[in-house]
Amino acid sequence: MIITRTPFRVTLGGGGTDLSSYYSKYGGFIFAAGIAKYMYIDVNQPFDGLVRVKYSRSETVKDVGVDRVEHEIARESLKLMGIKRGLEVVSIADIPAGTRLGFRIWI
Repeated sequence: MIITRTPFRVTLGGGGTDLSSYYSKYGGFIFAAGIAKYMYIDVNQPFDGLVRVKYSRSETVKDVGVDRVEHEIARESLKLMGIKRGLEVVSIADIPAGTRLGFRIWI
């Protein structure tokens, strides 16, 4: 089992100037601050070999592959890592969805 904790951040200036289409022409500026509210991601290998993604909804995908996962970020992350079966990903946050606060996972 892997559990991560990532702080949410509040952008105080520069929103959108981190897009390459903008900063390649005009330069960029971002000023953000982390706050004491977190996004938790729990990754686990279940015994049944299914793929589960749990967020505000719960999705379970059988042997048909991860292409059936509806959550776009989770689906594309699973595809990028070559995972086809046997993984459970759960996201939990200290704040409700839709607040427009951001989080960033540094790899």
